[in-house]
Amino acid sequence: MTDLLGFGFVQRALVAVVLSSVLLGGLSHLVLARRLAFFSAALGQAVLTGVSLGVLLGEPLDAPWGSVFGFSLLVAVLLVWARRNSSLPTDTLVGVALAGTLGLGVCLLVVITQQFNVHQLEAVMFGSVLTVGPADLALLGVLGLVVLFAVGWLENRLLLSSLDERIATASKLADARDEYAFVVLLTVAIVISVKVMGALMVEALLVIPAAASRNVARHVVGVVAGSVAVALVAGVSGLLVSARFNAPSGAAIVLGLVGLFALSLSVRALSARSPR
Repeated sequence: MTDLLGFGFVQRALVAVVLSSVLLGGLSHLVLARRLAFFSAALGQAVLTGVSLGVLLGEPLDAPWGSVFGFSLLVAVLLVWARRNSSLPTDTLVGVALAGTLGLGVCLLVVITQQFNVHQLEAVMFGSVLTVGPADLALLGVLGLVVLFAVGWLENRLLLSSLDERIATASKLADARDEYAFVVLLTVAIVISVKVMGALMVEALLVIPAAASRNVARHVVGVVAGSVAVALVAGVSGLLVSARFNAPSGAAIVLGLVGLFALSLSVRALSARSPR
């Protein structure tokens, strides 16, 4: 396995996975605290639709990022607006958005297949971390740092409003600004991580790390540290397995995340049964 690390593309892939794991794992606890797991799935689907839209508008097949970010951001902001101005449950609104973006994406994909080979879009859909270049690393590093810094500045207010509905109601205006700001930052994190994980796999790194960490951690700091650790372990091990056996990198990382989640459940069950 160590001989693989001698290749430049594997080294770049390893750096990309570490950066994405720290970024998405660092956001994971807030995604769960604010009950945005299903929301992140809708954003992942919006990325796929944005890819199809970008290709039809003439953007490069391997980098339709303008349309991806624009469409994903539009969906995210509209979902927050609908949630704050509707009496319907959040999961209902997200379900409507998910169905709408899926329907639009399928229609656009059918049009694309008449002009291009759909396999040319697989890297964006499923991830192609082994093709990451220096420019991708620079973008991921710089924007990832900006996102984490901004989220760190907002974190206390985001956690407080998600845990105490009375405070959130009393400071409705501030909570609205914070919520819009967070979904914008979350959208940026998802879009810049698509190259590594693929649109279909990003949700796993936003949900599973904190879910696994919550099974064993006893306080917020432990959940955050555990989320990043789970994302890093799954990301690096999934990448090495992917490079060694020529498996899809995103899928290998997700399987690693699921395995660590199952392990955390086992640890929690054993600790609950052990005498105190």
